[in-house]
Amino acid sequence: MSDLIPAGPAPITPTAARVVLADDAPSIEELFLFAREAELRVQSLRMTIEERVVTAKGAAMVVHEIQLKHPGRARVATKHSSEPMSRDYDIWISDGETITFYEASNKIASTRRHRARVVGSDDPTLPAFARQYEPLTALPPGSLADAFIHPHGLFRNVLVTGPLAIVGVQPVADREAIVVRSQHPRAAKVLVDRPDRSIEVGIGRDSGFVLLLTERIGDTITRHAEVTSLELDPTIFDAAFELKLSADVRKVY
Repeated sequence: MSDLIPAGPAPITPTAARVVLADDAPSIEELFLFAREAELRVQSLRMTIEERVVTAKGAAMVVHEIQLKHPGRARVATKHSSEPMSRDYDIWISDGETITFYEASNKIASTRRHRARVVGSDDPTLPAFARQYEPLTALPPGSLADAFIHPHGLFRNVLVTGPLAIVGVQPVADREAIVVRSQHPRAAKVLVDRPDRSIEVGIGRDSGFVLLLTERIGDTITRHAEVTSLELDPTIFDAAFELKLSADVRKVY
């Protein structure tokens, strides 16, 4: 008898208000709004980001491999070593409701539900700077993958806290990126809260995705993350979002 009960209205999938950027130079506000809607202009994507960080321990490189399929399915593999047989990597997978995380170096895995958002934080009556962005497909909070594909928080919490300027364009992964610089953004840890600190972000003119993130103190680059591969609307099979664990993997929770 359940098939005789009228179904409620289907959920409305958000769509991008801006399909393409104008041919002339966009304003920073137009560019940020275009980038915030980037994920709404694709049904799936593959993205690889190479991140180089300089710390007191020296230089290190991390590779982030992202696969995303709307709505809800995502996989982020983070590799901390360039050795092909290294187990220094972790995998984050979401099916839209639950998250599975696997840390290969320690053979530890966990499965949990997505964290609920604060009720009313996405209320459209709130000013733009106070609203929490609701992604179509969630990614690891606070991760580089999330910043490149869902840059609303990066723009609102970091870049706009300092003077902004469009400083040029440059090719990234065979695509044209419009580069925006934030000089001395206030959102920083005390150790790098310096007047000569700057952050540059490259936004793809065709896609709106963040393709480049460079942090500097003076002339020294302390962090450089760049997209090396980007595929828009590739065919991704559901098996890509499945994780088969061996019997010796310890489940934390």
